[in-house]
Amino acid sequence: MTDRLGGYWLGSRLGGAVHDAYDESGTRYALTLLPSRPSFQVKAAMQVRSRSVARVVDVCLDGQVPYLVSEYVPGPTLGEVVGRRGPYEGDDLYLLAAATATGLAAIHEAGAVHGGLTPDRVVLGVEGPRLVGLGLGGDGSGPPGDVRDWGRLLVFAACGPSGLDRLPDQPDRLLNRLDRALRELVLAALRRDPDRRPSAHQLLLSLLDVPQSQQGRLLPPEPVDDPPLGARAESLYLQLSRADQDVVPEVFLRLVGMDPDGTDTRRGAIRTELVTGRPPEQAALDRVLKAYTEAGLITQTHDPNSSATNSPTANSPTANSPAAPNHSPSTPAPHPSLAAQSSSGLHPSLAAPSHAPSSPGPRATSAAQNPVPEPADPGDGVIITHAALLRAWPRLHEWLDAERDGLAVHRDLTRAARRWEAGGRRETDLFQEDELDRALAWAASGRRRVTLSAAEQAFLDGGRALVRGRARGRRRAMMVLASVTLVAVLAAIVVAVWQNGTADGRLDQAMARVAASRARALRAADPVTARRLSLAAWRLAPVAEARAALADSAADPAVDVFAAPYGGARSLDALSDDGTRLAALTDGTLRVYDTISGRQLATTAGPDQSVRAMAWSPDGRTLALVGVDRSYLWDTTSGAGVGPPFGRGLGAPGQQSAWFSPGGGLLFAAARQSGERWAWNLRTGRAAFVGQYVVVGPRDRVALVFAGTRSEVVRLSTGVRTPAPWLDRMPWEYAVFSPEGERVAIAEETGVQVYALNGVPVLPVRLRPSPGHLRFSTDGQLLASTDTDRVRVWRVADGTRLTDRQVPATGTDRPAQAALAPDGRWLRVLADHGTVLTIDLAHATPPPDPARAAASICGRYGGLSQPDWNQYLSEVPYRPVC
Repeated sequence: MTDRLGGYWLGSRLGGAVHDAYDESGTRYALTLLPSRPSFQVKAAMQVRSRSVARVVDVCLDGQVPYLVSEYVPGPTLGEVVGRRGPYEGDDLYLLAAATATGLAAIHEAGAVHGGLTPDRVVLGVEGPRLVGLGLGGDGSGPPGDVRDWGRLLVFAACGPSGLDRLPDQPDRLLNRLDRALRELVLAALRRDPDRRPSAHQLLLSLLDVPQSQQGRLLPPEPVDDPPLGARAESLYLQLSRADQDVVPEVFLRLVGMDPDGTDTRRGAIRTELVTGRPPEQAALDRVLKAYTEAGLITQTHDPNSSATNSPTANSPTANSPAAPNHSPSTPAPHPSLAAQSSSGLHPSLAAPSHAPSSPGPRATSAAQNPVPEPADPGDGVIITHAALLRAWPRLHEWLDAERDGLAVHRDLTRAARRWEAGGRRETDLFQEDELDRALAWAASGRRRVTLSAAEQAFLDGGRALVRGRARGRRRAMMVLASVTLVAVLAAIVVAVWQNGTADGRLDQAMARVAASRARALRAADPVTARRLSLAAWRLAPVAEARAALADSAADPAVDVFAAPYGGARSLDALSDDGTRLAALTDGTLRVYDTISGRQLATTAGPDQSVRAMAWSPDGRTLALVGVDRSYLWDTTSGAGVGPPFGRGLGAPGQQSAWFSPGGGLLFAAARQSGERWAWNLRTGRAAFVGQYVVVGPRDRVALVFAGTRSEVVRLSTGVRTPAPWLDRMPWEYAVFSPEGERVAIAEETGVQVYALNGVPVLPVRLRPSPGHLRFSTDGQLLASTDTDRVRVWRVADGTRLTDRQVPATGTDRPAQAALAPDGRWLRVLADHGTVLTIDLAHATPPPDPARAAASICGRYGGLSQPDWNQYLSEVPYRPVC
């Protein structure tokens, strides 16, 4: 079997022919391998729409490996719950009966049949009972067979596992455990003559007449704990210390290879490849491997007779969530093109159909399927257990995207280093010429999170030594030919010594250029590390590139950076109006940081529903969270959690934003693509400006309503409206009031202009260029503008541009946020993944004196730490530079 089928990446084998599976976006499904079967049943199953049935979302019947994909429903099966906690009784039986009858009625109405309704094909999810295993055929008895199975299901729920065995001999005694109304329906469903059984629709109508069947949902007895692969991996990552977190990308990036078509795939590695060998890293590696192995996300082998792809760890119960799998199809024979897989230890919900569930047992998971390079020592191998993790874990996907250009180079280097070690370190196995240059260039400046292993470092050092040795040999040969006289010989010796010194210094010069290049690449996102790298470049060798790097550092107005510790592609961030506080929502947890000191100020659990946008109140105390259908407020200084839901939400996907009015009385929210927008009056508790394009001025006294030629200036305190047709075709989202409330700045395509409220331009010349979102300083003298990857600040009085700097790209749906400090000196910009840059607007570029620039960096920032040196300049030994 491959790691992928169609557009789905396979995770653990839930049992039988069913796999945990993920699409390219990381959404979780259940994928079932199919034998040959008529397509009409599957096509009918895809038409079923019911909250009581796991939906069939995709099917492939024509490929070499036919399969069916359905919703993944977390939760225990009915068979598991009854087996552990005993039979149900009273109203719970009515709730179960109504939910399952609803599902069957929907299935039959679509022209399909379930064909295998057993206690292990009913999952008790967080929204109530769901029928799973649809579309997989059955016993051929049609809808009457489903109704019979429904009756047997209720007997099982009321009497336990032994009830079905005793049903033929003791039907009256068993059914006395049911209320009269339910007992009559079950007896009717169990009639021997299929023609005399009621339809599922009739069962449902009868149950709707009983009040007990409509009084809530039958929920699982314990909270469902069945997170997808990515959530499990991310949870483990967040539980690690910062030092251990730094090792995680090192491990996982070395366990990902690339197919010939450029698709990511798993690869085996030996343990010694995963770190460079320093003792602290070894200890961190041990902890990381232990955590991810115990969670079943990494497989290690210690038996020399086993491979990294069939470790006992991969088939242990820890390889899956503690919660029960829930998709219980029939179990067809494996497709002939698939590798044989053990059927032992299957979860009962995935065993062959039966009316009595088997006892729960450990669950089998898939072995590695793609041909992956085996570790050189199979007794000490490491591999990602499930290929689906490459798509299910957003953080891993992000690491891969950042390193993708160099992955092929690194894989070639790793394989060559293995061959070199296995062959006794022969010179003929070393990289030479172009191969060596390519590998050295990647090692110097092409990697972000990968540190060279001891073997890889030794391999590159061997290649460099070989090249230098050959160059020296050529020079020595030239000297022998030139030694005609003693003077000539002595002269040649002098020249050789000089040349050797030059050759020995070439590495420092090359690494100085690399350090300067790396500083240039980092400067936009991390000006502090960029300064330290430029200093290291100058200390390695005073080449022109190092001089330029020092000059660029001296000229850079960005003087500090704060990065949210848990920031990532799926984090949601908001910067306070003064730029001193950052709110970050990551994996359901809200955190507030001081962007100056980096301290965490507050934390709490986020709301249950997905949050679309966040915004700070003008006083920097309250955080607003706009969810899918409701909003929330969190007083970050109170010590309490998020408040109760209120108002509205943003249901539409796409670019979403939220903001307070300057006076704090209105909360605005908008979805750009759908046009959904509203304001919520926090004082009256009512919606306002629904569907309108509105910009509110200071103290909430005046507003601009953008409506083409019918635009207006509205005095909110008096209700007086003044027509403002000059606002026609003006971009409302790029408009902002000045602090006194009688002027408005608008970023148009031709530049930024400031207008009086009657439409008369104030500035003699527009401010250019005009990137987008605007913000005035507290005194109105400065105007900042941001788009997705740049920030500019002008002095309004004379149009002088004080700064124009690149910032880390945020993507089209997250424009950067700018905040000007009240004193007008400091500008803080929230950019990509919770990164906040601090820009000194009073920064004066000193003369380009490298010595003074180096001394300034040493005095304020210090040199690279040894860990940072090892990350960015591992090819040369660490040396203090200050």
